[in-house]
Amino acid sequence: MVVKLTNNFRISSGKNNSRNHNFSEILEEKNYLTLNAKLLAWGIFLIFFIENGTLGLIPKQFYFVYRNMRISDFLLYGLTLYSFYNVKEYRELFSSRAMIIAKLLLVFYLLQFVISTIKYEYNFIELFFRLKGIWMCFLLFPFLLLIKRRALGYLIKIMLPVAIVSNILYILSALTGIAFLPDIGIAEQNLPGDLKVFRVYGGTFYGELFFLGFIYQWMVKKFRVYQLFLAILFITPHILAFGRAAWLNIALIILIMFIWYSVKNKKFRLVFRQIVILTVFAGALFYAFIKFVPQSDYIFEAIKARVEQGQTDYKYKEGTYGTRVANIAALIGLWRDGNIIMGIGMHPLWVIRPETEEETIYAWGFSDVGWASLLAAYGIVGFLLGVTYQLYYFIISFKILKKTEFNDLLIFFILVFISRLFFDSAINYSYGGLSVGLWGFWSTTFYLAALVYKYENLNKKYEL
Repeated sequence: MVVKLTNNFRISSGKNNSRNHNFSEILEEKNYLTLNAKLLAWGIFLIFFIENGTLGLIPKQFYFVYRNMRISDFLLYGLTLYSFYNVKEYRELFSSRAMIIAKLLLVFYLLQFVISTIKYEYNFIELFFRLKGIWMCFLLFPFLLLIKRRALGYLIKIMLPVAIVSNILYILSALTGIAFLPDIGIAEQNLPGDLKVFRVYGGTFYGELFFLGFIYQWMVKKFRVYQLFLAILFITPHILAFGRAAWLNIALIILIMFIWYSVKNKKFRLVFRQIVILTVFAGALFYAFIKFVPQSDYIFEAIKARVEQGQTDYKYKEGTYGTRVANIAALIGLWRDGNIIMGIGMHPLWVIRPETEEETIYAWGFSDVGWASLLAAYGIVGFLLGVTYQLYYFIISFKILKKTEFNDLLIFFILVFISRLFFDSAINYSYGGLSVGLWGFWSTTFYLAALVYKYENLNKKYEL
């Protein structure tokens, strides 16, 4: 990634024109990490590790404590309470103006939880522990405490080995059709031209972020040959996943990083250097794919067929795309027939198996379509909060990227954040529409924590 992975979390890429800047203004260097900082990092790591499967090393049943409750659930709630208990450590971040919309959304979720429990006469405790996606949003506060304690580099350090193993096992699963990872689905998909491929449903352990982190470091700091092999390893699963939205999203993030750094530095030499680096990577990836991936010619043909299939689906509203269009209509109808202001709330359908064909359509729609599920579940109030989240943090991200003087790790996460906001708003043909959905904003929680820290750092100097 873009940090030197040692216990002192030194920012090694934070420069514009000089190597002699003092980075204590960004993150104060320390020769050691306190025990509570390391334990916090391990707690967050274990939540992600358990929720993303066990890599087949430990039976997943080992993690269950009671019914559907796992160790990760207790860690989630425990770290959230712990972060509130230690709020004095990061009070400046907690009270930041950049936290306003996130706090409003969290309060709204709590209100919806209480109303829905009463409305549907659902068991309070049972519903509470089933809404894990919503409560994952509260990881925002442990993330803020982690960054404040300067333990982000330590968290990345312990995540990297798992990411490597996860990506290797994913590649093997995609090539053989055998599930080497738990909690993934494998299906054989027919593509135009009588081509058949294995589609693996379920991602890797944050391999895409490590891949993008290498690309970012090569742009802003220095290209290292040994990192080329890891970058190829981390991007290969996304090629084999045959996910058009994922391909487009990764390409957009790289493009935005490229444009941002080029415009900010305004030097042709730097632009040329970045083009050369990306060309070298593309060439190395192509060579590695041909040499080491079985039936690479067949896979290239399958990728082409997958793109053509997507164009056809879009044109005639067929396939997955057509299903999403139908789901949108179903969810809008559900919203109109329910409470237009507050939506249907946290309906039991979210947490139990649908029993009728109509409920199945709604269930698929809730999990597959962003803005329409938000409208149906939370009504016009929740939808407007989601739109505000999208616009508010896009503007703040833009201001930070414009004013920042140091190309550190947090800027990388903000670049990913603004790319995600733009992609979900304007490009995603899956009709995401918003980065806030049925399960809140949990998928962008860490990016938001990085933004809040950076915002407060720059606001002292520039009054953003």
